[in-house]
Amino acid sequence: MFTKVKFVFSRKGAAIIARSTIGKIRGTYDQLSRTEKKVAQLALDNPAVVSEMTIKELAAASNVSTATISRFVKRMDYANYREFTMALAHTAAAMTPQQSSFPELAEGDSLATIANKTFRFSVNSLRATNDALNEDDLARAVLKIINAKTLAFFGLGGSSIAALDGYHKFLRTSLNVVYHPDYDIQLMQAAKMTADDCAIVISHSGRNHETLQIVRELTRNGVAIIVITSYSGSELAQAAAVTFLSLTDEVKYRSEGMYSLISQLTILDSLFMMTVLRISSRTQPVLTRVRDVIEHTRDES
Repeated sequence: MFTKVKFVFSRKGAAIIARSTIGKIRGTYDQLSRTEKKVAQLALDNPAVVSEMTIKELAAASNVSTATISRFVKRMDYANYREFTMALAHTAAAMTPQQSSFPELAEGDSLATIANKTFRFSVNSLRATNDALNEDDLARAVLKIINAKTLAFFGLGGSSIAALDGYHKFLRTSLNVVYHPDYDIQLMQAAKMTADDCAIVISHSGRNHETLQIVRELTRNGVAIIVITSYSGSELAQAAAVTFLSLTDEVKYRSEGMYSLISQLTILDSLFMMTVLRISSRTQPVLTRVRDVIEHTRDES
């Protein structure tokens, strides 16, 4: 369902994969060792330069061993160093203003141009996120969801939008679902959950102190935790049974968290559709009743 990236591109495809490469590095940065971070930072700061280096030149420039670079390349899910430098070469091309399919927003842009660039950033975030999905993780997450006695959604701040959206969708299934926007109530809900339940926790940074407190309570109670975040090395991701990464790049005038929200919503959409199709016999009557109730209110209005 989700295929590996192949390095045969059109110009448009090259830019998409390029951003996916940057997203991979940023998404896993906190999980890297101290020496691997040196390589990662050099690649993030100077993709064009690094793409033209031999492995020995990069080792010298970052003051690490070639073995460290090989480990880093494997962590980024590339078969070898050559494949990695090819991806960086496409990154450099995509980040050149004259050739970029995803140029930065500029004050002099027309309104139509701003809209076009904004849509392209969003599409890029979705493609990078899709590229990072793993079918085994999806299968494990869906099993935990459909077997849960209670499915709870947790998210604070900007992530509360995604949590509410997930709750709103799964409310149409036969599952028992809960969500509340208030932190104290979320914490109380976490305290009441058990090992028979499942929690979907959403946080862009994975470092929100209140969210982490909720997760510690869930962990203490043995609850299966599914996490949606942009940083695989965060404490939140490490506490999860299954982690999905919403990958994006930060751009001028808009934080990366705003683009990751679109990816968070789409991950939840995917989990919802997979769940509905897996338990269609249980869910279809509920979907029908909910649809009928909503249609009835519309008729009356």
